[in-house]
Order: sequence, then structure tokens, then C-alpha cells
Amino acid sequence: MKYLDYYRTHKKLTTALESLNDDKFRFLGINSTEYCLPDSLKLQPGKNVWWPARLGETVAPRNLCLVQHSGLPLTRRCLGDYLYGCTWDWNPGSDHCSNKKRPTTNLLYRYSVSQLNQSVLSDVLNNAVDVLATPEDVIPADLFYISKTLENIPTLLLDPSGLVDEERHEEFGRQYFCNISKIMSRMMYLNESTVLLSQRALNTTNIMLDATETIVNQLALVNDTLELLQGGQYNCQEHPGTTQQQVRQNDGTVLFRTSRLIVLIADPTVANVTGLALFRNRTPRSESDDLSDVGENPEQEDFSDCSLRYLYMNQSIESLLQEGDLEIGSFIPQHVIESLDELNAAFATPDEEEDSDTAEASTAPASETVEDSLPVSKSLRIIITIYYNDHAFRETKNGTIARPNSKIISVNLPGYGSRMPGEIPIYTRERTRDLPGRCGYWSFESDNTTEFGHWSYDECRLLNVSGPLALCGCFHLTSFSRLTKDIQMVETVGVSQKFIADKGTLALDIITAIGCSMSLLGVVGIFATAILFPSWRAKASSKILLQLSCAIAVEMIIIFLEGPDIDQNRISQIECALLGAIFHYIILVTFMWMLITAYLQFMRYVKVLGRLRPTHFILKATVCCWGGPLLIVTLFLSVNYTLYLKRDNLSDICYPHGSALWYGLLLPIGLIILVNLISFVIVMYHIFTIPSNLTKTADHAMTLAQLRLSVFLFFLLGLPWIFGMLTTGTEDKLFAYLFCLTAPVQGFVLFVYFVLMDPTARRFWCRKFQRFPCIARAAKQMDGEQMTSPNTSFNTYL
Repeated sequence: MKYLDYYRTHKKLTTALESLNDDKFRFLGINSTEYCLPDSLKLQPGKNVWWPARLGETVAPRNLCLVQHSGLPLTRRCLGDYLYGCTWDWNPGSDHCSNKKRPTTNLLYRYSVSQLNQSVLSDVLNNAVDVLATPEDVIPADLFYISKTLENIPTLLLDPSGLVDEERHEEFGRQYFCNISKIMSRMMYLNESTVLLSQRALNTTNIMLDATETIVNQLALVNDTLELLQGGQYNCQEHPGTTQQQVRQNDGTVLFRTSRLIVLIADPTVANVTGLALFRNRTPRSESDDLSDVGENPEQEDFSDCSLRYLYMNQSIESLLQEGDLEIGSFIPQHVIESLDELNAAFATPDEEEDSDTAEASTAPASETVEDSLPVSKSLRIIITIYYNDHAFRETKNGTIARPNSKIISVNLPGYGSRMPGEIPIYTRERTRDLPGRCGYWSFESDNTTEFGHWSYDECRLLNVSGPLALCGCFHLTSFSRLTKDIQMVETVGVSQKFIADKGTLALDIITAIGCSMSLLGVVGIFATAILFPSWRAKASSKILLQLSCAIAVEMIIIFLEGPDIDQNRISQIECALLGAIFHYIILVTFMWMLITAYLQFMRYVKVLGRLRPTHFILKATVCCWGGPLLIVTLFLSVNYTLYLKRDNLSDICYPHGSALWYGLLLPIGLIILVNLISFVIVMYHIFTIPSNLTKTADHAMTLAQLRLSVFLFFLLGLPWIFGMLTTGTEDKLFAYLFCLTAPVQGFVLFVYFVLMDPTARRFWCRKFQRFPCIARAAKQMDGEQMTSPNTSFNTYL
């Protein structure tokens, strides 16, 4: 193994050069210009064993080391250049590894690092399928180790001479095809964030795509595949074996179908089948309706309600575009096949030409619908794959990305490269109409250092459009789709800096916990004051304060009770949805009361004269603040309760997602913060521009009072949430720390201003604490200072 040779050479050179160290020569180090090499090949206490990595590559340890927070393996990146050589970005020890045991992850890890043999291959694939059968339990590391296992399988399918073992293929081929198809199908059921996280960190889905394509290509290129390519269709969805449904005899095709993946392998020399089309089935509107009077099915979760049709090389390109039920499809036209045969003949050796002539003479069409058969190479196989969604084709960069607006179809000709001599027609149906779109294909090459793979548009063009159907033409063979633009935010922290980010997250969690505890203590103090002193509780301002404090208290309690550690397997979906809905509701209630307080402060410091509060203001505010959010949450909960479910079992919580997050939470909060910010600026302007002859106080004392009121209003109006919004899309932790330092302590700040700094509340507590001389004396001293000091408090009332 060349990595081992590099490692040994590096060790020998290092030892030799270190022996030359003296006063005139000091050895600093030696680097490869191509690889980052491990320090040791043996696992040592407190350390990890790392795979060699090419320049710019990110690798996981040779030993099992999981990051508990993210569910990813620990990673390390090879940096440097060809001038100074390659070097690792950091050297994390085993203390970063989680102690939590995951049997399934451990099993998949052992598969990925073991020397597998043919006798266990079926069990390995079956176990991988079983792991993916429960998407909520799959972590990013599971997906990565499955991809590395698949990457090693192609070498097992080769005999010592380098050809696929045909006897082995005949015995296991069908099951291999089904298992590989089920792995890819079930991957498309996984949580989207789990797949994206694994892909961004370790290029997982690209490894899976490349490995499965290689496996299918090797199995499809067996010299004797006539026993397999006889028109069989195999349902691989949930059966332990495969169920065959014979469509036609000897048409040179075999099809494997799963819930979210369909694979067709065709030999065009048998019946000229070169493509596949997927159609949406139509169902009668009522039992008495004729089959011609039908409507479209609602959105399906898989391919179960779709039908398939084989396409031929002399198929009319434009006629297929007129079929309204077409979902997606593609085929290789006759002129492209002819051009491939001409290229084969031009580069063939004399022996190969003789073999080609023999093959041409013995080949005849098996389908009566095709008049002419073409002299194509004997080994030509066409592989068509249809993917239900884009889980395996996600760009990982931040900002504007390309996302498929249709299903995805892959066209592949093993052994013929990716560039075709003519255009391949691609038919797609747009999911969402009226969105700008382009024809594109998936490229495995990255266009920057932070992205693995991307959608590319060169060598593809739009040929025609018919309603929601689009016809694209592409010269490049790979996975195709109709693309539109989307915006996503993914973790911007470099993979090698993941643990630095995790440590920062831990610090933020600690700060938040301390702040929430202080806030709860402050709210308890406010409620204790209201319970012990009815006259204080009867004030209108105290009634508003108590309702705001109640909302804050419930919010803090939910934050303490709910979090990433809640296992969604121990709670039902209804319980999770209700918990998320309550969280959504109480956040909106809190912000509604902040809006009310902003209105009161505006009326007090800006309007000043006239009626400051409308009639029955407390009653109206109560109905508005507690009833309005209830309508919003009830609407989203009744329309689709799954918007409140956890998207993964790692770091997500029961919380609004999708439209409930954007339109039901962030939009109202954003509008309230904007209104409160404008009110804050106007109030501060009026406070700081009060004429000095009206304040009857010194400038210094006046300035302190103004600053004190500014801080109070900043917390009262919920303006710390501005810091929370500024954390979006940036890896700078400044705003995150500002948010965690300010937002959670709102309840404590309210207690300080409305109880500790309120003379009336302070007198009530002084009377209660008269039996404690020290506390009573300190309180009287504060009252004395308050009475003798100038009037600069601006009285913190609501």
C-alpha cells in the first residue's frame, strides 16, 4: 500500500535527519508535498490514529471517535501547499471522543475498516439496509461509515484477473442490486440536516453516489448477462428477497424498483431499449366515472403510485413532451448510439473489429416495434436511475444555491466516459411553477475549498417547454434535473475547527443557563412581591408586569425542560408537536406584552399630555396578548402539526419549522422588534433632549438617570433579540455572546427595576424585614439617599 510506503519513508528520513542535530544543524521537520501522514499507525493512550490524507482532504480517525454533539466522527484536514508541504490543521486527542456507546455505529465502523470478503458481503449490505430503516436513529457518522463500506465493495467483486466473477454474479447479482438500491432509497428518507451535515463534513453522499455507480457498472458489464437481462422487474422495497414480475421476454432489460429509487439496466443490442420514463398514475374521481375522466393524484411520498415505460432509441423526442402525466424521463437517441459505434470502430484493434463483426452478424432485434437494429458494441450497457429527491445532491455552501425543482434522473454508459457525441434529451416536470429555472447536471468536482460537488449548467440547454414539462438537452452524462435557486444557511465553521465551535457552544449554553436561572429568580421575586403586598399588586402597572413575568417564566421553564437531549423516541409525535406549539405560543405572548410596554413608554415620555391609557386598557391588552398568538399557533397546528416536530434526534428540538417558523414566529417577532426599536429611539431622543431647567438637577445626575432608563428600556422592550438575529449567517461569536448575556436575564432586570429600585415596593419589603436589623438598616439608607438625591429616576413605571 503506497500510504504505508510513504509513512515508512517519512519515518526513516525523520530519524536520519534528527540524528544530524548539532550546533550547526537543527532539524525542524519534513513534509510531503502530496500527503499528510499520521504520526503513528498504532493506537496510543490519549491519541487517535489517522488515515493519510491528500492535500485539502478531510479524514476521520482510523479508530472510532464520535463527537457527541454533532453525531460526526472527529475530523482532521490536510492543509499546506506544494512549496512548504502538507501539514495537519490540528491534532485532537481521544479526550474529544464521546463515551456514549452506539452499537449500530460501532458495527458500521467495523465494516468500513475491515477487510471484507465475499462470504460476509450479503450480511454487510443487509445490516446497512436495516440501520437505515429507522431514519430517526441514524446519525451523520452512520451514513459516513456506510459510504466508506460501499467504497470498498467494488474490489470484492473483481476476481484476481481483474474481471467480475460471473459465477458469483449469477448467484448474488440480483440481491446485490436490490441491497444497493435499498440503501440509496432509504438514504432519501433520512432527515435532510443529517445528510447535509455528513456531506459537508466528509463528502459522504458523493462517496455513496460514486461507489454505488461503480458497483452497478461492474455488475452490469458482466460478459454473460443474458440470464439477467430478460425483461425482469424486481420489487426490492420491503421484502427479504426479491419479487420478480416478468414484463416481456428477452428484451435485454432488467429493472430494480424501490420506494424512492428506480434502476434500469438495458442492453440496446437486444431490443433497442435505451431509456426510461416515469408517469404519474391517474385515479378515477368516483367509482362511476369513466377512466377518461380523471384527476391528478396528490403529492406522493414515493414511487408507489407511478408507472414506468421503456423508451427506444428511435423514439420521437417531441412527442413524449406532449404527454401530460410524464414526471421525468430520458433516453439515448439513435444518432448518439451510431456515433458511439463509429468511435468504437475508429479506435478498435483488428481483433476487436473481428469480434465486432461477429457480434453484428449474430445480433437481431427482439421487439416488433423497432424496425432496425444497430451494430452496437457487445459490451454496451445503458443504466438509467431515477431519484425521488435531492438528498444525495445537495450543495453545501452558504447563500444562494441551486436546488432541483423536479425529480432527478441519471444516465450512465459504463466504459464510455461522461461526454457524449450528441445531446441526450431529459424530460422533467417542475414541482413549483413560475420559478426561474435552468437545466443542469451534478458535478462531483468542487469549485471552492468549502464545497463538495455542485450543480453545473455547461453542456446543458433548454430545448422546449410544454406547461410544467421541460425538455433539456445535455452532452454530459451524469444526474440531471431542472434547477431553481434557493437560499440556505449551513454551518460555516471549518470541519477541522468543529471542536473549537463546540467548546464555544458549551460556553454559550452555560451563560444561557445562568441567565435563565437569574431570570427565574427575578420572576419569583416579582410574584412574591405581588402575593405579599396586595396594594402593590392592585396597581395597573403591576398587573402588566405580572403578565409579562408570567410569560417569561413559562418560556424559561420550557427552555430548561426541552432541548437536544430529549429523545424523540421516548415521546410521541403529538407530545412533541404540543410542546413545540406551547413554546411557539409563549414566545409570541412575551413579545406581544413587550409591544404593549413599548406603547406605554411611548405615551408616557413622548405624548406626555392627555389620556395615556384607553378605557379598559388592561382587559383589551390581555385579550390581545394572550388571544392573538393563540389564533396563529392554532392555525399552523391544525394545518400541519408536523411543522413542530424534531427534524433530527441530535440537536433539533420540538419547535416550529418551515412556514410556521418563518411566517408564524420570525415575521411577527421581527415586526415587533422593529416597532420597539423605533419607539426606543424616539423615547431616548425625548429623554436626552429634556431642557435642563425642567429637571432641577445636576448634569451628572441627569446623565446617570438617562443611562439607567436606557438600559431598562433596552431590556423591557426585548431589544437584545436584535443580537440573536445578527448571529444568522455568520461564524463570528460576538453577537451570539451578546445575545446570551442579555436576552435570558430579562426577568431579573425587571425585578431590579420594578422591585428593588421602586421606593414603594422597597418600603413594603423593609417592613417585612424589620426583624432583620441589618437588612432594614440598609434599606432605610437606600431610601434616605433616594429622598435626598435629585429627581433623576424617571420613575420606572409602566
